[in-house]
Amino acid sequence: MRELPPLEQRSLRLDNGVQATLLHDPQARRLALAAGVDTGSLHEPEAWPGLAHFLEHCLFLGSEGFAEVGVFAGYVHGEGGRYNARTLGLHTQYYLEMPARELIPALERLCDLLARPLLLPERLLAEREVLHAEYLARCQDGDSQLLGALAVLLEPGHPLARFHAGARDSLDPPSAAFLAELRAWHARHYRGENLRLLACGPQSLGELEAQVRAVAGVLPGGARVAAPAWPSSWPAGQGCLRLELEQPAQRRMSLWWALEHVAARDEPALDLLRQALQRSDAGSLLGVLRARGLARSARLELHPADAGQALLALHLDLLEEGSGREEQVAALCRDWLAWLQTAPERVGDPALIENLRIGQAWDEYEQAPLERAARWLERWQRQGGAELALWPEPPTHAVLGEWLRPLAQPPRLLHCSRDALPGGELTARFPVRHRVLPQAGLPPVRSSWQASPANPFQAPALPSGAGDWPVEWRSTGTELLRPGHAALLLAWQAATPGPEARLAELALAERWDALAGEARPFGVDCQVSSDAGRLSLCLSGPPAALPSALAPLLAALREGDAARWRAVWQRRRDAQGQQILLRRLVAHPAARTRVLVVDEDWLARQLTTLDSAGLADLVGDYLAGAGLCGWCMGEVPSAVLPLLQGLGHPAAMQSQQQPLGGEHELHLGIAGGEQAVLLRLLAPSGDPGLEAAWRLLAILLQGAFHQALRVEQGLGYALFCRFVDAEEGGEMQFGVQSPHVSAPRLQQAIGDFLIRQRDGLAGLDATRLASARRAALDALDEGSRPLRLQRAVTAWLGGRPDDWLERLRAGLQQLRAGDLFEAAQAMPEAGWCWVISR
Repeated sequence: MRELPPLEQRSLRLDNGVQATLLHDPQARRLALAAGVDTGSLHEPEAWPGLAHFLEHCLFLGSEGFAEVGVFAGYVHGEGGRYNARTLGLHTQYYLEMPARELIPALERLCDLLARPLLLPERLLAEREVLHAEYLARCQDGDSQLLGALAVLLEPGHPLARFHAGARDSLDPPSAAFLAELRAWHARHYRGENLRLLACGPQSLGELEAQVRAVAGVLPGGARVAAPAWPSSWPAGQGCLRLELEQPAQRRMSLWWALEHVAARDEPALDLLRQALQRSDAGSLLGVLRARGLARSARLELHPADAGQALLALHLDLLEEGSGREEQVAALCRDWLAWLQTAPERVGDPALIENLRIGQAWDEYEQAPLERAARWLERWQRQGGAELALWPEPPTHAVLGEWLRPLAQPPRLLHCSRDALPGGELTARFPVRHRVLPQAGLPPVRSSWQASPANPFQAPALPSGAGDWPVEWRSTGTELLRPGHAALLLAWQAATPGPEARLAELALAERWDALAGEARPFGVDCQVSSDAGRLSLCLSGPPAALPSALAPLLAALREGDAARWRAVWQRRRDAQGQQILLRRLVAHPAARTRVLVVDEDWLARQLTTLDSAGLADLVGDYLAGAGLCGWCMGEVPSAVLPLLQGLGHPAAMQSQQQPLGGEHELHLGIAGGEQAVLLRLLAPSGDPGLEAAWRLLAILLQGAFHQALRVEQGLGYALFCRFVDAEEGGEMQFGVQSPHVSAPRLQQAIGDFLIRQRDGLAGLDATRLASARRAALDALDEGSRPLRLQRAVTAWLGGRPDDWLERLRAGLQQLRAGDLFEAAQAMPEAGWCWVISR
């Protein structure tokens, strides 16, 4: 039996009432801090919609101890850290990830931010525009539209029925009344027993406790704010309803139940149901939905309405539209949940459930420190107790059956998306046409549910050794894996780039949808990527499971179902269309490769015209002629070798083609009311000294870029500066999204910024350089398994030598301010690639 991750935990309550959870991670190289306020947007005064979300933004605009605007972001970025925050219905959360040495200064700044924000009117007014821009972007988001329409159906006296995002017309920073309310609301909620603090790092529990007590003791004390007496969120006597939204081409539906919320029970029970929902074998819900051509994926989402109520949503992505299909899907979901409720042990046998719990624990542990701290803080706040149950024991069958009881009844609401609703009414805040109808009873469905089979990946004990692998393949890297795991990395490399790799990626992605449900609960992970004629697949997990997981993936390459692949392509495009513009830009192939990208519209036309036989032949020819490179880590079973016969010939890894220098523009034609621009500065690969300089420059420029374009010039609300380590070489990226500035103006602002910062590097302060150097070295030494594995795979796919990491470390140690100035002066000689949304 695998063990849980090696974390020691301690809970304590400070003298001021603040609750703290300390986690000692002996393998960590980074520190994560997370602060939670047990108050959210549902608690805000009705007169100022969005006040809680606005306050979350404004805490970063300066505090009494660190008053200058941008000083918090400058400190975090200058040390190579990250931060984020978000406002939920019942909670507000702040996250900070820093190098481990920064425990005391990071904790001091976070506590000062929480306890003593300046809240200066002139700064608040500028931040309101940022909040308004976020609101406008969310108006195009399908989930926001759904929640906005759902609010119309809820009890008017419940805060869930109100608007909480905040916008220009709902907040009034110049008003003395608003400013007084903002400060009073902060003083009431950001104190004492209403606050939680989570700290996780390599320091011992004793050291963490000493520093937390010394620094966090300055937070103001106070008793927990009493929970308001809200009415039930679902109006009494309101029957089952059908909500239709005008959301073209989304093919989405969801079922909603109102249920009693018991946090200590709901979270582990919901985890179990999510795991059961992921299964796609013959007896599972997804297995039946897919076999009948009804739906391709499903997910559960819990929305706490107050301390004792919640709304549970089951979201489904439909494969096709058609009259009566939604009722059929809803009826199958109801039957499946009722089948589970009558015998809760059908969710899974105890051994599988424990395996799922341990697998989930490792998945969380191996996330980046900021993301895992955010997940653990949210779990702690939802649990509500003084101590965090990090990976709680699953509920007993009796408790699970009681929890499933309301879900076995017809849902309170059935939501469906429609291409058009000409007679629908527009919602108020997240404009979408909607129509509400009574929901009749669901039709009877004859479904022979059956208990999930035993672990299909169980295999006899493995013989020692990895088998007789081709001599061209690597057999190292066991230190990059989770204990007891093995990994197999396969890369097909075409002689000339073409559309075949993109088509093969679609096939693998479609099949992985099914494989993920079958294999992930048993600890198998899969990563697929395709770029410039190279298709790679990395499988990791228990060694005995790898052949069983690999077989259906490779079989999918021979199926050639053109209709299915076209559906996958369209669903991906639809999903990307729901993201904010800058994320869509960064996800586009033009932002991820240095060679000529196959035109997406051309590829869509090819998928439309090719029949199944032609598509299968195209992919088969590509795979048969491609060079197949492999890397096995740990005791990979030799049983995977026969599966690869005929799918390429063993070959050595080759370096990717390099682009020419110069400046290029690529306009993608992505529709939208805003504009986004991405500048890619492409450094040539093979020079560790130059890559080291670019890594340092990205850290040094990050805070300044945010300050110049967002704070000083107000050009955009979503922006970033970062170094990206890709297979074809390193690059710096500068991205900006703006609701009111043209692309040429954004390009000019980025170019002017680079010139000013380049000229200022000649006199770079030694302390600032040393801090950036430590941050860059910390990034190279990050100890989490996924990051270490990703770096090793990227270096191998890029054809870099095995000692590349050591060369980078040496380059970073040797760099001086003059070297950085010379590297910045040489930027015009690198490739300048502008990727513009339209």
